[in-house]
Amino acid sequence: ATVFFVLLFFLQGVFFISANSPTYDEAMHIAAGYSYLTTGDFRLEPQNPPLIKEFLALPLFLLYRLPFNPDPRRWANADGYTIGQEFLYESKLAVHQILFMTRLPNLALGVATLVLIGWWAYRLWGHRAAMLAVALASLEPNLVAHASLVTTDIGVTLFIFLTVYLLWEYLQFPKWWMLSLVSITTGLALVTKFSAILLIPMLPLLVGVSLLIDPKVSASLAMRMRQMPITPKILTATTAFLTIIIFVVAILNLTYCFQGLSTWLFGLQRFMTLAGEGQATFLLGQYSYTGWWNYYLVAFLIKTPLGSLMLIGAAILFYNSGTSLRPREAVFLLIPVIVVLVATSQSKVNIGLRHILSIYPFLFVLTSRLATVRFRQVWIAPLLLGAPLLMTALAAIRIAPHQLAYFNEFVGGPDQGYRYLTDSNIDWGQDLKGLKAYIEKEKLDVIYLSYFGTASPAYYGIRYQYVPGAWPLEWPPPSDNVPADAPRKILAISVVNLQDVATPYDPLFPWLWNRQPIAKIGYSIFVYDLTNDREGLKKLEESYLKAGIKVGL
Repeated sequence: ATVFFVLLFFLQGVFFISANSPTYDEAMHIAAGYSYLTTGDFRLEPQNPPLIKEFLALPLFLLYRLPFNPDPRRWANADGYTIGQEFLYESKLAVHQILFMTRLPNLALGVATLVLIGWWAYRLWGHRAAMLAVALASLEPNLVAHASLVTTDIGVTLFIFLTVYLLWEYLQFPKWWMLSLVSITTGLALVTKFSAILLIPMLPLLVGVSLLIDPKVSASLAMRMRQMPITPKILTATTAFLTIIIFVVAILNLTYCFQGLSTWLFGLQRFMTLAGEGQATFLLGQYSYTGWWNYYLVAFLIKTPLGSLMLIGAAILFYNSGTSLRPREAVFLLIPVIVVLVATSQSKVNIGLRHILSIYPFLFVLTSRLATVRFRQVWIAPLLLGAPLLMTALAAIRIAPHQLAYFNEFVGGPDQGYRYLTDSNIDWGQDLKGLKAYIEKEKLDVIYLSYFGTASPAYYGIRYQYVPGAWPLEWPPPSDNVPADAPRKILAISVVNLQDVATPYDPLFPWLWNRQPIAKIGYSIFVYDLTNDREGLKKLEESYLKAGIKVGL
């Protein structure tokens, strides 16, 4: 059964990959990773370390050796978005082939994460626990979505989780080779995403708290330390510290082609600068450039299936039922979650649940302990576990292949998600394929389009008149005018633009909030019919004028 759920996760990912057009950052990530492999130059997108981008671009590099010759001026300016567009749309390989070849390795990292979730649950509480943990992970829409895109989020989730797991093993079996593995995975996490720097306070905290609360471990350690002379004590501690430093530094240098720590530190500085500046965002109908302390907690509660939330809550509330949750396991499964949530509560960049994706594996392993609960009536346990799991499964089936836009029933499901969150929570520019299918079905010649994303609508055969919203990568954008006598005047608008996230204090589209869309494409693009709507056409024209564009409709 565990293998079935791993396969289910993989198949959902493949379906997602085939159905979704490039999301906002994917072309840049692909070009950046490919540029690292071909040039050894790390100028593109330094605010994210290179390891995962290199890994995802590796199949293209090994199998196709695509030429990488960006415009010299754009290369000099490190214009990652435009270079990414050129690489994706002007290569000899078709866009869907490039996306498949680069998204699939990330899906493999997602599968590895599921396997590790199952293994740790098995080590703690046996076969049934492993099956429950993997089932929850395989049905989690957020894991499926971000494991099926060219991003660094599932990679850092895997390496943070793996590092904490290996540390848990090390404290049980303190061998030097195990400490070396902890050091290696720490280094890998640090060259995956800069948010992995949370491991630096997290690991000592885990060791310290586990020693304080576990009398057997602390007594054993105290006895060993008392028996050891002072010089060997210092030597042992120094050796352990140096082991970690040596492995981490070696991995940093290998990943950056022996260019030293300066390149990594420059990227970290860039990351911290961007994090400190903040970014326009949206939560529960409000706008901010500096974020909210509860943003990620709210996102977790409304973007996680209700069945999964019920089981997670039950695992925490009934910690003494079945095989009791021992203090040491509680430390290793809950402290990482707390550290991530506390750290992100201070973040000014609130643009997606993906930034706390790493909490899910810990919570699913924690929840798997419920499989050890036994009742007098044998049918009660399967019912109490099976009903919430079935709720999660139904949610996963209904949302596919639009897992990126998942919201639970507490807020009205994905259909109402645009009222609560924005950006990669719902609209990352992923639904151009669905829009093209709608245009063909409705036999529309040309439409008005306000698109949030970096993918090319023209590549998918969408004829459109540009409507302001998110600024396009090239100006003027490729555009066809909707004729004045067009039989139907249809406006398609991305949710981020509809929410006016970029222009909250001088909004372009509040007039659309009182109109009912005639269709929703994958929950991220709303479609409005303005054919006989004179007021709507007038408001649309005013939107152009606000954006500084003169046009007659």
